[in-house]
Amino acid sequence: MPSRFFSTAALLVPVLALAGAAQADTPTDTPAGVAKKIEAYYKDRSDIRAVFTQVVKKPGRARAITKEGNVFFKRPGMMRWDYQKPEKVFYISDGTTLWTYQPEDALVTKLDVKSSELYHQSRYLFGQGNLTEDFDVAAHAATPEKDGFGLLLKPKKSARDFKQLVLVVDPSTGEIRRTELTDPYDNVSIVTFQKLEYRTLDEKPFRFTPPANATIRDLSKQAPASK
Repeated sequence: MPSRFFSTAALLVPVLALAGAAQADTPTDTPAGVAKKIEAYYKDRSDIRAVFTQVVKKPGRARAITKEGNVFFKRPGMMRWDYQKPEKVFYISDGTTLWTYQPEDALVTKLDVKSSELYHQSRYLFGQGNLTEDFDVAAHAATPEKDGFGLLLKPKKSARDFKQLVLVVDPSTGEIRRTELTDPYDNVSIVTFQKLEYRTLDEKPFRFTPPANATIRDLSKQAPASK
């Protein structure tokens, strides 16, 4: 999916199930300790559903873009974002292909999920990555509500998809409450989660077949953009 589309509509989401459990000799009030606590919390939680609010802030624009909907995650690598406001848009991935469906325009976009910013912001949620191996971790002021421990993540390797990711975490449990992603153009996407549930989800909603009347844009064969 074009980077412009993602930067305005879908710089999405958090971090879940990473390999390994918390180590007793790692202080839990340090960035490394919080990272371990996140891993431990999501270790046995393979299915997630939640209500989300996304706010996208763009440089030079005083007015932020606000969107709302429901999100679902299922291991390994499945996710579904059902945007309800201000318009209906669906992002559906079986772990390999990311489909975007805009019903009002009867438009479908197909993309290799690993080429999308959506994947790179949310892949830790379904266990595809390791916080301390993939990022330099540090404390960050939990903004704007100061409602948890802010964990600042900066990629150890060059990343074309984002500059940094902040996770706002319940320090007593390791549950992620909010994610804040900054892309290469300094657009900031803030996703806040509410009504989190951890119950088994059916795989069927993570499969997508384009409607017969839809126009399909297949971007899955495009070469990755240069860094």
